[in-house]
Amino acid sequence: MAESETADDERKRIANERDRVADARDDIADQREARTDARDIQLNDREQRLANRELTLDERARALRETVPDVVRRQQEAIDRSRAVLQRAEERLTRAEASLHRSRAAIQRDVAEIQREVAASNEGELEGHTEPTEVTGASEG
Repeated sequence: MAESETADDERKRIANERDRVADARDDIADQREARTDARDIQLNDREQRLANRELTLDERARALRETVPDVVRRQQEAIDRSRAVLQRAEERLTRAEASLHRSRAAIQRDVAEIQREVAASNEGELEGHTEPTEVTGASEG
């Protein structure tokens, strides 16, 4: 019987060892599963953050696509207004230049007329000095 008790004790010890090893394996498996769950949660969080960032970027891109044409349109309107101002200024400059030319021409005509009058006046004075004064009978009497 001692032999059968020893065999029973050995079987119990082996069974206990198997249970201990199985429990250790279960603990390791539970730890792995817990780590996997934790990693899955982290990955889900990351995916959620990435999805949110992607949505944010999509919204920003959409806003920029909507804003850029508006900015371009406003810039084009400003350019068009500047062109119109420039065109009006060029027209005023052209009119001012034409007026200046007319004024210069009028001044030149006036100067030429004054010179002609001075020349005529000078000729008249010169002719008056060279002509003998006639004495008429009416003036003498």
